[in-house]
Amino acid sequence: MRIYLETLGCQMNRLDSELVTCLLAAAGHEMTGELRQADVVLYNTCSVRQLAEEKVHSRLGHLGAMMRRGKIGAPIVGVLGCMAQRTGHALRKRHPHVSIVCAPGQLGALVGMIAQAAEGRPAVALDPERTDVPARPADGPGDWDPRACDALDLARDPSLAPSPGQAYVRVMRGCDNFCSYCIVPFVRGPEVSRRPDRILDEVKRLAEAGRRTITLLGQTVNRYRWQAGGTTVRFSDLLERLSGVLGVRRLRFVTSHPLDFGDDILDVMASSPTICPYIHCPAQSGSDAVLAAMNRGYTRAQYDDLVDRARALVPDVVLASDFIVGFPGETQADHHASAELIRRSAFRNSFIFKYSPRPGSSAAETLEDNVPDDVKKRRNNELLAVQADVSLEHYTGYVGRTLEVLVEGPSRRVDKQAHAPTPQATQLSARTRGDHIVVFDGPTDLAGQYVDVEITSATAVTLLGRRAEGVP
Repeated sequence: MRIYLETLGCQMNRLDSELVTCLLAAAGHEMTGELRQADVVLYNTCSVRQLAEEKVHSRLGHLGAMMRRGKIGAPIVGVLGCMAQRTGHALRKRHPHVSIVCAPGQLGALVGMIAQAAEGRPAVALDPERTDVPARPADGPGDWDPRACDALDLARDPSLAPSPGQAYVRVMRGCDNFCSYCIVPFVRGPEVSRRPDRILDEVKRLAEAGRRTITLLGQTVNRYRWQAGGTTVRFSDLLERLSGVLGVRRLRFVTSHPLDFGDDILDVMASSPTICPYIHCPAQSGSDAVLAAMNRGYTRAQYDDLVDRARALVPDVVLASDFIVGFPGETQADHHASAELIRRSAFRNSFIFKYSPRPGSSAAETLEDNVPDDVKKRRNNELLAVQADVSLEHYTGYVGRTLEVLVEGPSRRVDKQAHAPTPQATQLSARTRGDHIVVFDGPTDLAGQYVDVEITSATAVTLLGRRAEGVP
């Protein structure tokens, strides 16, 4: 069958889609980028924010209308991922043309589910409902949990990685933090760390296949911990092991939690030239009152301490963060504290979102959404403006420097300031060790390669440059 797969959401979803592609290809299916040519249409979904779910409903509604009007055949339609787990059987009631609903932990069963749907029998596979809410549980071995889907990770085909030169590797699944606004612990399940030897084997195979940049993924990646036979492997230990894999040129990780970021991780980052000096560690708020209401587990002073330790221990460290504005009870003073945190921390960038209650989260059930929407919009725009000023200062600091970048391919948006069209060159997009986007002119066959680029100018989101002199 020809299968169309669209991915919405985070890096974890993109990795899941890559693994699903490998699984389906091994079963004899063919992937297609043309919706109208597909026998099976799959959406791999996110459920973290309401807007993400609305996009999926929009896609499904549009597809259903096309099917009813005869503008497309009658493909098998499936919804995968977090939204599938959160909405379950209710999804098929709203969209009767959906015949597959597959939770994140059930992706290994997808081939059989497609076969079942092809026989006219809807297939719904959900993870066990999570009712426990542990408080920072004791660490334990991970692969005993069937939702770890370790076999799916290990069965990936390195040659099918969607980005030349780089790949994602999952080191753990799930989350046990239970932030009051978040449903991830309920849609992704409990924390499960993968065996370190299996992660090491996967990274080696990817490096042998030419994937020189490896990004480690986890809902709280720095909480990784494996215990077996009296031995404990911490996240810092895992980083040290993986940084020595032959062929790996860059090793990075996302996303981290401030509560679990010890100096052991920073020391390994500082001592290994392979590990990128980049930390994405969401703050969510600069106010102690809001942090407590969010159940984040740390104070503003503790977050400030993390920033100070990172800058002191890791040369040229680049920091990024997330913020939620308009959380229940947030005052103007709380909002100003978030703005001040952005300035103090000098984040390269921050992902800033308006609070929206997520069904099933404790905040949605126990806290009144009492910040008016117009106030949320204003505060959101104000924080974006503060971050834009901070980002511009950060990016401008790289002007005049020559940086090694990994070329990802042609830039999706041509920047006229940087682009001087020639028959031999197009505008390329690349990334630095600090995860900055760099655009410069060069031949398209540079995709997947590392080159040196002299930075000539900057915006608040991009570095602009030219290939360093002496490069043919």
